[in-house]
Amino acid sequence: MNYLRDSWKRWLAWLLLAVVFSIACGFLSNWQFNRRTEALTQMARLAKNYDAKPMELSSKHFRVQDEWLPIKLTGTFLPEQALLVRNRPFNGDPGFLELIPFRRTDGLVVAIEAGWVAADNQLAAPKNFPLPTNELQTIWGRERPNEPTLNRDAPEGQIATINLPTFWKKTGISKTNSNSVSEFYLSMSEIPFAKNGQPRAISRPQLDEGNHLSYALQWIIFALLAFSALAWAVRQEIRFKRIASDPNYRPKVRKHVGDEDKAVEDSL
Repeated sequence: MNYLRDSWKRWLAWLLLAVVFSIACGFLSNWQFNRRTEALTQMARLAKNYDAKPMELSSKHFRVQDEWLPIKLTGTFLPEQALLVRNRPFNGDPGFLELIPFRRTDGLVVAIEAGWVAADNQLAAPKNFPLPTNELQTIWGRERPNEPTLNRDAPEGQIATINLPTFWKKTGISKTNSNSVSEFYLSMSEIPFAKNGQPRAISRPQLDEGNHLSYALQWIIFALLAFSALAWAVRQEIRFKRIASDPNYRPKVRKHVGDEDKAVEDSL
């Protein structure tokens, strides 16, 4: 007897829903696997490049494999065009990052993140903070990618993120050196012009792979559970219909540990 003759369409709809749900779980699982791969790649890049010996800059273009690589420059700071990057806490304290243009001897201008300065008592930008001189000097910093823009306005002398097109525009450098600016910025680890501990160099980041692997496996389990729940529901319906239509049918009951002992005790 076909116990699903009257309900197969309903179960077919549930099966299609389970398939769609499982496909969605597959995409989400794959997304988490990809995020884990990206995190592991960033960790490997940091471990490889961070402690390398500083080298001369070879190109104004940014390459992902060069992130965190120490780069050496010879030229002059442009301190009068320095800006502060907003909303950059450090060890839980509110503050800003100094972002200063640096013109290399060949004319290329590179943005230099020159450390962190604390906010004042009203959590506003400090009115005075140490700046480098415009004398010829050699510096080095680690290569960092351009940050996205938040499309937010910032007060005079400040910038919302280290978005280089915005930085070059706000300093006016892009108007005169549109073909001679870098696509990345350098984060200084040694700040010779620091006074009284400020600006403070940003410490080495602590990267980890996060929970992406466990999340990816969870989505796979959810997909399997969808089909398991569907199979259980179909089996239960068949069982109930068979009980209702066949008086001689006695479904098997799974025995639990201790059932036999209870039966013996009840018979006494």
